[in-house]
Amino acid sequence: MPEFEEALKHGNVVEKIFLTRLRNKYPKSILIEGSFKDFDIYVPETDTKYEIKSDIKSNETGNYLIEVEHYGKPSALLTTKADYWIFYDEKNWVCTEPNKIKDLILLNGYKQVKTTGIGDTHYKLCYLVRKDDIESISKLASCESWEKIYEFF
Repeated sequence: MPEFEEALKHGNVVEKIFLTRLRNKYPKSILIEGSFKDFDIYVPETDTKYEIKSDIKSNETGNYLIEVEHYGKPSALLTTKADYWIFYDEKNWVCTEPNKIKDLILLNGYKQVKTTGIGDTHYKLCYLVRKDDIESISKLASCESWEKIYEFF
């Protein structure tokens, strides 16, 4: 359970970092606190919603874990209301649209995998999607520069 709690804390920090930087351009941006599955950050100035995904393990595996079912119900990619998903691997921020991720999974024949995360009591259905595939559909592949990120948003 401590590893799950650490991952959750790290994810919360990453959301706040993204929010802080986003507020430089859009000061009214807000983080949706607590367990809200639709999206993480809302920007009223542009009516845009963001889901932030921190995936440090992807640096070891070369894949982003994309959840689609938990507790026997659709989740994450299948239920998101976010306009954009932001992936962060401690080096780069990558931004893409959820529908592009869905298309990528289908067109490349990715297979579902079952995984039980540390601290979880039930398995999740996920796809392990290659990072370079996600970057190929991203408008912001491997972008470390916030100036480029501001141009995008």
